[in-house]
Amino acid sequence: MTDSAATALARLAGPPSRIAGLVAALTATAMMLIGVVLVPTLVPAPVEATAPLTDEVARALLLGNALAFLGFVPLLTATHAVIGRRAQPVGLLLAAYLVLLIRPLALVVEALALPGSALVPLGPLVPWVLLATTGVAAALAAAAVLPLAQSAVSTGRRAAVAAGVGLLVALALFSFAPYIAPLSALGVAVALWMRTGTSGADRANGPAGQS
Repeated sequence: MTDSAATALARLAGPPSRIAGLVAALTATAMMLIGVVLVPTLVPAPVEATAPLTDEVARALLLGNALAFLGFVPLLTATHAVIGRRAQPVGLLLAAYLVLLIRPLALVVEALALPGSALVPLGPLVPWVLLATTGVAAALAAAAVLPLAQSAVSTGRRAAVAAGVGLLVALALFSFAPYIAPLSALGVAVALWMRTGTSGADRANGPAGQS
């Protein structure tokens, strides 16, 4: 491993600052709202409900969804900032980021492939496979940064904690999509903003008031 790669991994392992996390959370909120609310509102829908979508409309909706799903990347950064723990091992956190890129990249490829389909080999499994990527990413990130996972006395218990988090995230997205993700990102932003305010008060009190 080169020095630059080792430095990048060390930087990734450390929790982002509160300001960086706040910016990431707001960025995630904006990306998700644009993708799932603004784009469908601006794209002209067919006059008849049963009419098929044109390639242009379908492409716009796919790219909007890709933008929304890409918002999970800064959301993970913001969540890492909230937890405030160093990733151990960092490889799991890196894998989580890479898995989160699968869904937006797949949708971009699908949009470029219109009027054909790049995902047709998966058939009806497409939405389930793409949904599963977020659960897998959440599980990987949980195993890396959650205190409960880090303090597990065995690999099996750590895996159980990670699997539980991943399943919970996947079920939440499936049950309350598409608004659970932007609301979660907004909640993370509020948590970081409140923590930043407290941190500023602590700094004003001097070293004795710092945590």
